[in-house]
This record gives sequence, C-alpha cells and structure tokens, in this order.
Amino acid sequence: MQSSPTLRLAALALVLGAAACSSGSDAPDAQRNLRAGKGGAGAELVIGAAWPWEARKAVLYWQGMELAQEEINAAGGVLGRPLRILRADDQEDVDQGRLIAQEFGKNPEVVAVIGHLQSYVTVPAAAVYDLSGTVLVSATATTSELTSRGYKRVFRTIFTDADMGRQLADHALRQGHRKVVIYYSRDEYGRGLANAFEERALAAGGQVLDRRSYDPSAASNPLAAAQTVDAWENLGPDAVFIAGQDEPAALLAAELRKRGITAPILGGDALATPTYLQAGEAVAGTVIATPFHPGTPTPEVQRFTAAFRQKYGKDPDVGAALGYDAVRVLAHAIGQAGDPAPEKIADAMHAVRGWRGVTGTFSFDAAGNLVDMPIQKVVVRDGGFHPLAGDAAQR
Repeated sequence: MQSSPTLRLAALALVLGAAACSSGSDAPDAQRNLRAGKGGAGAELVIGAAWPWEARKAVLYWQGMELAQEEINAAGGVLGRPLRILRADDQEDVDQGRLIAQEFGKNPEVVAVIGHLQSYVTVPAAAVYDLSGTVLVSATATTSELTSRGYKRVFRTIFTDADMGRQLADHALRQGHRKVVIYYSRDEYGRGLANAFEERALAAGGQVLDRRSYDPSAASNPLAAAQTVDAWENLGPDAVFIAGQDEPAALLAAELRKRGITAPILGGDALATPTYLQAGEAVAGTVIATPFHPGTPTPEVQRFTAAFRQKYGKDPDVGAALGYDAVRVLAHAIGQAGDPAPEKIADAMHAVRGWRGVTGTFSFDAAGNLVDMPIQKVVVRDGGFHPLAGDAAQR
C-alpha cells in the first residue's frame, strides 16, 4: 500500500538508507539478544505495532491483530509467556515513523515490530530498525525497495507491487487479452505496478497499445480520465489495466463506459475499496488483486471468518486478515526459535516453509519476501467484491 512521498520524505529515506548500509555493526544484535533473553516464564512477550491508528479506524487491522493475540494467549502464549501488542501511531508520517522506530528499538521489552501501513514510511523506518537490531515484519508495504537493501531482520507478509503486476498480466493473457492499455498514478506504487504488468505482458507476446498517467495529488479531477479516454477511443483494447488509487480509477471506469468502451478492467489491490464500488455499473466486472476475501473456501479462511464474526459481529476485511497473519506467523517463528532474541527470531522467520495463514501459504526467501504465493483475485459483482471463479490462488 503506497501513497505519494514528498521530496523531503524521499530525501530522508535516502539518508537513512545510506546510514543503514554503512553501519554493518553486530553490536545492536548482541545488546538486544541479551535483553530479550531476560524474560522468564509468565513474563509478557511484547511485540510493537506501528500504524496510523487514529486516521485508519475504518480499517479492521487492529481487530485482526487483537483476535490473533487472544487466540495465541488462550493456547498458552508464546514460549510459555503471554503475548502483548504495544501500539504506536505513526500518523502516516515518515518523521513520526522514524521516531517510533527509535523508541521501539530502545525498548528492552520489544522483541519485534509489525509495521507500518505506508511503504514511504516503512522504508526509512526499516533502516532505523536495522540499526537497533530489531526484527521488522511488514504486513502492508508492497514496494520492492523495502527488501532490496540487504537487511537481515526485515520480512514482508504481503506480495510486492512487482509480483502483483506480473500475476495480473498473466491473468489477462490467459483470458485472451493481448492488446491492453494502462492507466497509472505517477508515484512509486503506480509506476512499479504498471512497469511489472507491461514487462510481463510484452515478454509473453502481448501489446501495450498506450500508457497514460495522472497526478495522484489531483486524484479527484476528472480531466485526466477524460483526456485519457479521448486517446483510447479508436484503439480497440482487449483490456484496461489500472495501477492507481480507487477514486481516479472509478472516474476512468465511468468515463470509459460513458464513451461505449466495454473492455474489461483489471486493477491492483488499491481498488478493493468501497469508494471504487460507488461507481456502480461502470466498475462491474473489474478483476482486482487482493490478499484476502472472507468468502475464500479454504479451512483457514472459513475458521478465521467465523471467529471474527463471532467476536466483532462483521466480516473481516483485508486489513484484519493481514494483521492477523502477521501476528500469528511472527509468534510461530518465535516459538520455533525457542528464544525471543532478535537474531534467533530472524533465523526462524527465514526458515518458515509452508506455514498456512488466511492470506496464503508462507515461505520466505533470503531477502524476507514471500515466495511461491499466488495472489488472489476478486471480481466486482452486484455492488460488492466476490472471489473470482476458477482462481487457483483461492484453493
């Protein structure tokens, strides 16, 4: 999940990245390993959770984490210790995210951190966590940059933008959509997703008839959508790929249908929101990548959905599932490590193979990315999101 960073945030990210690359010290590891080992049976095991809690109340991320915490503690905790999640609000701000990373890194109780929401916050914060020897698990940052810097203790429990773009291109080609047009936001999320889709489509013999972008800071302006459709009216695309946020995507879909262009729409995970659905029939049939849907017919998803409904009286959303899996896979790794020292947690995370969560089956590569996890797809139908029939990722 990604928003457009300012130049100030980008500059700070580069500075922090350079600092991380030049550190190379194992001293923080030794210090944290000693502190983490002091907790005996019965002492709380603390995991930090950085997220814009106040601004993102509508997302059920905390509810998913809370349910995981309660289930783990009801089963005896982790290493005989009750799990506690310590929350901090990063306000979707890179400076605040960096400060939180510093505080968690200095806190002798915190054995690992799950965070942050935005990629532009997570990347510079990861450099700070690395300097303090803290394990970081990201449940929502999809930029490939996060795991490209050689950090030993950074893990991602969601697909990357590149993975998503490639798998959506594969889906388009399987459906016979060989001539496509692309609409993307001029930010890291949009460019990364659009580039991956285009590269895979071209490599497999597809054609990109045209590629247009829009300014994400002016997302509610319908002019970009109208000008784009002006250029596409006579191209006859087989499909339209959207790599951007929900509101401008909905505007484009409405403009396409108004002009009589009926080509199917495919989009990234940012379209799986109520805002996109507000465009009504214009967005019907859109196929969207997603980490989770409560209707997925796997035992893990059905058990989780039932437990979530019983506790909160509603279906879990994507945020709930991502938060739930992040807590549970981290707790699993700590249990496998037999010790909450960060170095041992990181080794155990790297060793995870075939762990089944509600968003898929988890195995990590040397960089901390998920491997061999098919991305689920949903289709817009009857004013809602439904699992795409025949999608292998939902089996």
